[in-house]
Amino acid sequence: MKNIQKRSVIAAIVVCAGAAIMAGVVSKQPVKETTFPLQAEEPGTEGKQPDVKTDAYDLADTDLTVWYEDPSYEDFFEYAARQYFEQMGVKAAFKCQDTLDYIGMIYDNTMQGEDYPDVYLLNGDELEEAYLYGLAMENEDGGSYEGASQKSVKASTYEDKMIGYPLSYDANVFVYQNGYFENQPESLQAIIDYSNENEPGENVEYLLEWDVNDAFYDFPFVGNSVTFEKTAPETMNVAYDEDLYQKDLEYFETILGSFSLDINSVSMDSILEHFKSGKTLCAFVNTDSLQKLDDISYSVMEIPALNEELPSIGCASTDMFVVNDFSKNTDQAADFADFVTVRLTDRLHDMSGHYSVFLSQTADDAEKTAYQAYEDAVLLPDSQDAKDFWVGLKEKIAEYF
Repeated sequence: MKNIQKRSVIAAIVVCAGAAIMAGVVSKQPVKETTFPLQAEEPGTEGKQPDVKTDAYDLADTDLTVWYEDPSYEDFFEYAARQYFEQMGVKAAFKCQDTLDYIGMIYDNTMQGEDYPDVYLLNGDELEEAYLYGLAMENEDGGSYEGASQKSVKASTYEDKMIGYPLSYDANVFVYQNGYFENQPESLQAIIDYSNENEPGENVEYLLEWDVNDAFYDFPFVGNSVTFEKTAPETMNVAYDEDLYQKDLEYFETILGSFSLDINSVSMDSILEHFKSGKTLCAFVNTDSLQKLDDISYSVMEIPALNEELPSIGCASTDMFVVNDFSKNTDQAADFADFVTVRLTDRLHDMSGHYSVFLSQTADDAEKTAYQAYEDAVLLPDSQDAKDFWVGLKEKIAEYF
C-alpha cells in the first residue's frame, strides 16, 4: 500500500504461557458476503436481444480517460463508469497502470499530448509532486465534502487550496481474537504481560504479528515523537522529541527480545491467514484488510499504547482523484470525480475493500473504528522529500534485527 515498499519479513511475538476468557469492546462477527452485480451483458447467443445499456456504453466513444494503479478498485470503477454513462451519457474509460513512476508517466504522456488521463487516482503523499508538475487542477466543488472525514479534506489540500477529490483512506488498526483476552488490551506491554500468565489454545503460535519491514506498520512505535513540518511549499523537516524518541526505540528494542522472526511469512496476506486460522492472537493490519476478515469473529481497535508511559500514533493515507489541468474537458472530468467520490460511497467498500472517506449511515463497529483511526492518525506527508524519512525509519528499525 502506499509508496512505502512492502517486503516479506514478518515480526512475531512468540506466545509464552497462560489461559483466559474473552472480550473486546468493538467486536466484528462473521457476516455473509454481499456482492453487487454490475450492469453486464448476458452471454450472447443468436437470436437473443442484447442488453441495450451495456452495448451503448461499450460502443460509445471515450469521453474521459481515467488512470489508476491499484487493481483492487477494478470492479468498483467498472460499476462507476457504467453508472455515470447511464445518467450523463458520458463514457469514462478506466486504465490500470502498472509502472514504477506513475506521476512521471502521467507527465510524460501529457506533455507528448498522447494517451494521457483527464482524471487520475492518486495517493495523497504524491499530491505535491503532481501539483508542481502542473498536473493538478483546483477542486472547485470542495463543498461536496463537508460531511467527509476532516482528515481526507486536509490530505486533499495543498497550499490552502483543495486539489483532490478524496475517495478512500487506509490506516493502521489492531485486531485481536475474541475469546482470549478478558478485557480490551490497553497497551502492547499489557498484552505481553497477560500472555505470560494465561495460556492460549493449542493452535496458537504467535501473540502478535506485523510486517516489520514495512515502515507503515513500524511507524506506531515512534509516531508519538515525530512531527512533520512544512517550512516552505517544497521543503519538509522532520522534528523529533529526542528524549521521547530514544524511549520509543529503547522500548522497541526491549520487546524485540520476545520476538521470533518468521522469514517464510512473506506478506500481509500470510498474517491475515495466520489470524484467520487462529495461529496469531493479535496483529497490526491496515483498514483495507478488514474485509478479508469478514468470515471470522474478532475485535478491532486503534493501535494500543506501547506501555503506560508511551502512547502510539499510527499513520494513514488517502486515495483521491485529481483532475489533470491539461485535460481538454476539465469541467466534465471534475464532475465525474465528484460523482464517483460522493454519490457512490455506499458501493465502494463492498466492491473494493476500501472504506469511503464518508462514514456509512449503517456503519458497523469495524468501520467506525477504522474511520476514527484514520481521523486520529498522522497523514503520510505529501512532500517530495518525505521519502527520505521513510528510508531512514526503515534503516533505523533494521538496526535492531
